[in-house]
Amino acid sequence: MFKNMIRRIGLSFARFLCKYRGKSFIDAIELNVDSFHRFMNNLDFDMNRNGESRVLRIMSGLNMHCIFDVGSNVGEWAEIASNLNPQAMIHTFEIVPSTHKELLNNLNRLKNIMPNNVGLSNIAGPIKIHIGDASSMSTSCNFEGNPAIEGYYTNSIECKTIRAFDYMTDAKIKAVDFVKIDVEGMDLKVIQGFGEKLKCVRALQFEYGIWNIISHDLLIDFCSLLKQHGFVIGKIFPNQVKFFEYHFNMENFHGSNYLAVRGDEANLIEKMKAFGG
Repeated sequence: MFKNMIRRIGLSFARFLCKYRGKSFIDAIELNVDSFHRFMNNLDFDMNRNGESRVLRIMSGLNMHCIFDVGSNVGEWAEIASNLNPQAMIHTFEIVPSTHKELLNNLNRLKNIMPNNVGLSNIAGPIKIHIGDASSMSTSCNFEGNPAIEGYYTNSIECKTIRAFDYMTDAKIKAVDFVKIDVEGMDLKVIQGFGEKLKCVRALQFEYGIWNIISHDLLIDFCSLLKQHGFVIGKIFPNQVKFFEYHFNMENFHGSNYLAVRGDEANLIEKMKAFGG
């Protein structure tokens, strides 16, 4: 009852202030409230603050044997995962050759890394990848006509994608404990590429944010696909994974990480839900 009362007061106050939109002071309030909301929604790409490290630590307590790092970049996440899980084989997938070369240099001392200079997607074949001069971040999203990011990516190269289904089949991988995906808007394509082998995945982390505006993959698309394959979905926060039933209000593109866990992994779900850890 108290939460509903606070909500009603807040809504009434917001409607009152809305009458004065266009006034610089009120617009400044709105801008700061929007920023506050984004950060409360965990808009933070530092894995040591945003809860990603916590998720990896919890997963590392499960004696994992097979991990996929999709969109490995220069290998920072894979190195941490390797140190926490020396018994596991970590398959890295980095599509850009120059970035993959950096990954090899960074991880060549680790014995449990299986590096792959390909991307994962729902279709196997050549793909155009956009890259920038100032960062190793890349994307295959078709962003032409979007002035907000056209200047960021200055070059493009042709790379190769494969499907996770085919990779698992060829490598005779029967089960994957954890899949981490960070591929700048193409995360859903990666998940689709597992096909029926999604049932062999224990938990899966993906990113949903502004790039999904360009890829046209909404949060509802992730939730529908994963739910069909027996997963429950939660949003990663610094000290908790908050599992939810989808609502259209969640389509905010705030750039957060999400975790999908098989519904029959009750103990794992409880550990992720518990505050702290």
